[in-house]
Amino acid sequence: MKNKIVLLNILLFILFSCSSDNDDNDDLDVINKPESKTQKVIHHLSIKEVFIGENNTPQYDINTYEFSYENGQVSKLTNLEEEGSYRNFEYDKDKKLIKTIEYYKNILITTVDLYYSGNFLSYSDTSEYGTVRRDYFHYTQNLLTMSCNDKLCSDTALNYMYTYNSANNIETLLYNKVDDAKDIFSYDQKINPFKEYNPYFKIMINNDFYLTLSQNNPVRMDYYYNGNLEESIIY
Repeated sequence: MKNKIVLLNILLFILFSCSSDNDDNDDLDVINKPESKTQKVIHHLSIKEVFIGENNTPQYDINTYEFSYENGQVSKLTNLEEEGSYRNFEYDKDKKLIKTIEYYKNILITTVDLYYSGNFLSYSDTSEYGTVRRDYFHYTQNLLTMSCNDKLCSDTALNYMYTYNSANNIETLLYNKVDDAKDIFSYDQKINPFKEYNPYFKIMINNDFYLTLSQNNPVRMDYYYNGNLEESIIY
């Protein structure tokens, strides 16, 4: 009987030792496991513009924004230069942007509802000061190439036509074809900080943040009207 008790104790000791070794190995796996890469986000963004008109007298403007996040997406965008001016963003379960709500001096001025065809933003309904406008979006090889407020994008409609260079930067923004008005952009070689952001968010703020849809950062925009250079902006 005594021999059986000794044998049982030896077996329990071996079993406990193996269990302890496994626990130690598990702890080592956790310690050695590389940390998951955290996506960098923008908390504040200041954009300085220098306007150069016909008289070559520079005018300066700075816009500063604060970003708030929820579930990894921008949920609120506040213009720190205008008290009470901000936009709220709402998304569906697939992280598609479905609504933006804009306030100016704490007064609701604009709501935008977005609709999709598959994974592409198809059109949006904008209600502003009691009027409703519908904008349509068109793509070529997954790049946004046109947005307009007329389903057929006629010559008389307000169209925004985008052309790209080989680096997927918007090279020309052509709008209001009747007047032959267009913007031509130049870029640096640095990566646009919005590169990894929600693509639908980027489309809706593209005009505010100076080409979030491009690979690199714009450093200059030249505005032409009827073939004549009217104004330049340096970022």
